[in-house]
Amino acid sequence: MAEEQRRDGEVELEAEQKKSSTGSVFEGIYDQLPDISVRSLDRFILLCVIALIAVIVFGVLKANHVF
Repeated sequence: MAEEQRRDGEVELEAEQKKSSTGSVFEGIYDQLPDISVRSLDRFILLCVIALIAVIVFGVLKANHVF
């Protein structure tokens, strides 16, 4: 009985590995983070994009001797 459960676990693991290896890199990102809500993850990504834009704008303005 324990051997059957072990085999079933191995089959499920192989199926999950095949599933995760196909497709794009971002396809299953929300499935990998079950404890984090999608809304909070989207807000974090948006915050990072805004911060990146702010750093680029600040660098351009500093390079033009505005600051």
